[in-house]
Amino acid sequence: MFIYNYRAFDLYHKPVISLAILGDESRSWRPNFYQYGLGGSQVKVDFLMVKLLDYQWEDLEQSENIWAIIVMAHLKTKATTNNLREREQWKWNLVRGLYQRGLTKFEIINLGKFIDKMMTLPPQLQLNFKTKLSQYEEENKMPFLSTIEEMALEEGAKLTSQKYIILALQSRFGEIPNSLIETINQIEDVSVLESLFVPSITINSLEEFQHLVNDSLS
Repeated sequence: MFIYNYRAFDLYHKPVISLAILGDESRSWRPNFYQYGLGGSQVKVDFLMVKLLDYQWEDLEQSENIWAIIVMAHLKTKATTNNLREREQWKWNLVRGLYQRGLTKFEIINLGKFIDKMMTLPPQLQLNFKTKLSQYEEENKMPFLSTIEEMALEEGAKLTSQKYIILALQSRFGEIPNSLIETINQIEDVSVLESLFVPSITINSLEEFQHLVNDSLS
């Protein structure tokens, strides 16, 4: 927090407000300052702090701020760590609720993608969720490219990018470590995959490519 604060000040030469958004599950951990010292010299930064656990569910449901939806998704993701069937139901409830809030197409699609990535599910439960969403959009005759279609397009782009990066590396270096394949297949961000494609056909060694992947994910 201190590093972000002084770097922003150094870059823009403007006063900086620091805010910590805490998404952990401890109700007692509430840091609101950072300090260190050496000899007689002391540096301290006080910062604002928001604890997501403090929000009341009823207030979030009634809020017109779209960030309330993100907080709701976060809270239910944490609460359903050991009950993925319940998570699938909450994921469906939250995404369906987007259509009932009078949001724009852009807001629905992007919030839907965000919730989909945050509230991860095993394959069968994810299929159940997508089936419900597809049926809902068909029944309500959604007049624009649907959330489920957008998700499918993004998923297709991700899988295609992963496939061609792996093929490029295999064609150049022969067998590649399973650990590297697994790392590539775990990358969800299409933009990161796109940034790795050209290096996969130009880089000098698998070791260099692994370092590049690590840097991209850090």
